[in-house]
Amino acid sequence: MKIRTSIIQLLLTTIVVASAILGAACGGSAPEAVEIPVNVAGEAMDPGTIRVKQGDMVTLKIDAEEAGEFHLHGYDIEQEIDKDEVASLYFVAKATGRFRITFHHTEEQEHKKEDTEGDHGHDDEEEGEEVDIGFLEVGPR
Repeated sequence: MKIRTSIIQLLLTTIVVASAILGAACGGSAPEAVEIPVNVAGEAMDPGTIRVKQGDMVTLKIDAEEAGEFHLHGYDIEQEIDKDEVASLYFVAKATGRFRITFHHTEEQEHKKEDTEGDHGHDDEEEGEEVDIGFLEVGPR
């Protein structure tokens, strides 16, 4: 009877250990649908770094205080953003790494900026200048 109990305990232990090893070898969870709110204010975005896993289906809900173009480098994805409206930017996070996110203000915004700051005969910024506002980090699954 003791031998039978010992064999059963050994088999159960073997199954648990094998399951743990297989779970670790398979590399984790399945891709997820992820929706992330992003706020663009001035020359920054919140959150400053967006973190997802490879294979995730990502939708960024972008709300900006100024009109312009949201640009995700590395994926070469651009999205026009209207002032004070939420825009959706969908992509699948295929490539791993750290990618720059920039914002290009519209010409209308640049002209307003020049009018309020004044033009002193020199350009500190070009119209539609690309401004770094944050990063996307895609980790391996």
